[in-house]
Amino acid sequence: MAKKEEKIELPEILPLIPIKDMVIYPYMNIPIIIGRDFSVRGVEESLTKDRFIFLVTQKDPSQETPAPEEIYSIGTIALIMRMLKLSDERVQILVQGICKAEILEFISQTPVYVVKVKHLQEPVIKDLSPELESLLNRVREKIGQILPLKNLPIEISTITNNINDPGRLADLVASNLRLQLEEMQKVFEMLDPIARLEKIDEYLARELEVSTMQVKIQSQAREGMDRSQREFFLREQMKVIQAELGDLDERVEEITELREKIEKAGMPREAFKEASRQLKRLE
Repeated sequence: MAKKEEKIELPEILPLIPIKDMVIYPYMNIPIIIGRDFSVRGVEESLTKDRFIFLVTQKDPSQETPAPEEIYSIGTIALIMRMLKLSDERVQILVQGICKAEILEFISQTPVYVVKVKHLQEPVIKDLSPELESLLNRVREKIGQILPLKNLPIEISTITNNINDPGRLADLVASNLRLQLEEMQKVFEMLDPIARLEKIDEYLARELEVSTMQVKIQSQAREGMDRSQREFFLREQMKVIQAELGDLDERVEEITELREKIEKAGMPREAFKEASRQLKRLE
């Protein structure tokens, strides 16, 4: 990919496609469904030229025709690898992110968004300091802990364990962590790879705490439900056994009658609990 970038001269004038609900990172290969007319036209224009396109997240996903101020200024220059026309006039494109860029100027908005951009370069980290190694290991450890809690693919852990580039690791985690859109864009716009990974470490710690608490609450709720279901099942079994033994005599009818009286008596809570306890003993 690095060798490709050295050979490819990236254009500065590009069709822009506003993306509603995700952030496209460099080096991502991802399929995208394009449905809005101006976006489909942008894809078609890109295919007639050099296949490059500018993908930028819009601030409000509900806006069908976002104004320039409703689109983030930093996005990803991507290469359209493949395009498939769908039956409902939409198209699906497979894109490969190339590099980050910033909008300098909106050249046109109809019938296609066209912008002039400035390519953004990140600092290159050549040597891993002990502090950076520690940060990388801390992030990898948190990833291993959070995967089963958020039902994320286990393959992510295998991939992240083999990435030593802090910026690339931060982008991979951010694109899979299911963060809020604003948080994803905030991380995306941080050009310093170490600062970006530190921010991801913060988000991972927060998500790990929240996910752990959610799992604990769900487990407690499930245990309470299982206990109630078990008690109900045992009571039903007891009724069946009593019926088989012919033991549904006056005593059982008396207990049933007492239970109904207790429930209808409207007694104070403590008295109700004690009466129910004594009835269970009798039963």
